[in-house]
Amino acid sequence: MAEIRIPDDLWDTAEVPEGVVANWFFADRGQVPKGATVAEITVEKTSFDIVSPESGRLRIVVPKDGIVLPGTLIGQIEDG
Repeated sequence: MAEIRIPDDLWDTAEVPEGVVANWFFADRGQVPKGATVAEITVEKTSFDIVSPESGRLRIVVPKDGIVLPGTLIGQIEDG
């Protein structure tokens, strides 16, 4: 199982402490190819794409509109 986390250095938390999961591009339990953009994170008016580290079935941990910080586990890729 691979983790999908917000990169620790994605934005400067001294200026903006948190971001939001703006969109998931795959359904929970849907098949995801390695390297595919799975989520979009918005910090103020800037968007960041989060990609899948592996191929497999997506398990969403933080739903759309959920608040996130750098390092937050937002999903997992399960075998299958």
